[in-house]
Amino acid sequence: MSTARTRLIRLGTISLASVALIGPATAAGAAAPTSGTAGSGGSSAVPATLGGIKAKATTDSTDRVQALDSAIAKVNAAKGLGSGQATLAAYLGTDVTPLQQLNQKIQGDATVRQAAHDFSTIFGSYRVDVLVLPASRIAADADRVTSTVVPALTAASSKAQELVNPQNQAQLQPLIDDLNAQVSAASSAANGLAAGVLAFSPAQWNANHDVLSPARSSDQTATAAVARGRSDVRQIRQLLRGPGLRARSGTATTSTTGG
Repeated sequence: MSTARTRLIRLGTISLASVALIGPATAAGAAAPTSGTAGSGGSSAVPATLGGIKAKATTDSTDRVQALDSAIAKVNAAKGLGSGQATLAAYLGTDVTPLQQLNQKIQGDATVRQAAHDFSTIFGSYRVDVLVLPASRIAADADRVTSTVVPALTAASSKAQELVNPQNQAQLQPLIDDLNAQVSAASSAANGLAAGVLAFSPAQWNANHDVLSPARSSDQTATAAVARGRSDVRQIRQLLRGPGLRARSGTATTSTTGG
């Protein structure tokens, strides 16, 4: 087995492992709803009594802080997020202290009216479940695509191109061409996506509950392209194992056919 082919197979394995992390269960973790107004803290309805408001404020704010802390821990432990990892962790931590301070304020409120006003802020000003956590998942996907998956698939394509020869060209080159197309599609869909979703504010979500929809579409496009690229790498590896199609040491050439 040639050294180049050995490297291709190993690189293909790395690419597949990286791609497997893309999708709904991402580094940002924490399964949170993507629509609605209440989220993990339950209904946003204001309790009738001062004691009820204070108790529910503690529950709702604590739930959100815990969800954010959990997501931060998963981001910090994640692999493949590149330079976006620190940005994503900081983004998730932005609301932690303000939510804790808000709950402290509510606990000190002396009237139902004031407590009710402050309580509504948990939902109106801190869109943890419907904006922050979903945006962080999209950003994690995008960061992983741009920082890890695309470079790995690009390297796999380059190695495969080195192994094209007259015996395997007809079958191998179309796979390489499609792999390159999927890399381009994933890159286009993911580039700038993380920065875009992390810039959305609660006020923007309040005005338009579908504010994340275009970003979700781009995320899905990138995920689909990565999955197809993964399939191309798998087929390339299988092809190069086939009898009569292996790239022999000293005979592999770089082809531009179809590219």
